Amino acid sequence: MKKRRTTFKLIAIGIVTALCSSCIDLPERPPFKVVSSSPKQTYAVSVERKRREPTKEDSTSWKIYLSYASQGIQVLNEVEVEAGDYSNSPYYQETPLLNWVYENTFRLDDQTSFPESESDVLFVRNDSASALSYLIVSGEANERLFILNLEPQASLKLYARPQYLRADSSWISASGQFINGEKVYHGLNFRMPHSAKGPGRYCLSVKEDGISITSLDFEGSKLADFTPEENRRIEEHRKKREAGQTTPADKKAMEEIYSNRAEIIIPRSPGCGEARSGFTQR
Repeated sequence: MKKRRTTFKLIAIGIVTALCSSCIDLPERPPFKVVSSSPKQTYAVSVERKRREPTKEDSTSWKIYLSYASQGIQVLNEVEVEAGDYSNSPYYQETPLLNWVYENTFRLDDQTSFPESESDVLFVRNDSASALSYLIVSGEANERLFILNLEPQASLKLYARPQYLRADSSWISASGQFINGEKVYHGLNFRMPHSAKGPGRYCLSVKEDGISITSLDFEGSKLADFTPEENRRIEEHRKKREAGQTTPADKKAMEEIYSNRAEIIIPRSPGCGEARSGFTQR
């Protein structure tokens, strides 16, 4: 999950070359099911990963589902919150541990958390006019922080495993669903200079049209969107690939499109913490 520039190139190659699980000697992600209740018994949750047979329409070989009830009333029932294949995180080889952080927030991981003083700090706020039935925030490959029933203008301060210890970049992402069923997602890579000697601070703001992610400490970076012409050529290539009609020239053209995308730098956000000085812990 580090070295995002390399990752984007790998994604590009994946689009032009259909890979199968038998081609790479990596273990399948095993199924699991974790059931737990919040400290005050407000929430009863189930997180389950199930194996599945890939199809032409959906090449994933596993999916993770979230279910939960609030005060005895079922809110979500097996809602898909993550999907992937043998190569995708989370990489749990055994059943992960579920630990409650707040009454409405739990952490799912196969490793123990760090002390707060040594952890990345994530300031999360619902800046929309609608409640979120769930929001999942992640950074490290296996760590997932699940927030349930995040009301409008509600906020949380979370602590995550620090990423500066093992890379020169960090990755923060969030995905969630409003109570009306609309889903939101965003992920962003951040550059951590060699002078970075400690954890980072990140701000996540959820709005109706998406999620913004900034950092007080690091610049963010992302690749520019494809142009309409590039999107047309990518879609044309997809259809040719499905029909088995691609050529080496087609593959080269796609690699050029992906490798030539411009990098956009997102500046640090010094006022992030001041704007979120009233963060609560629920």
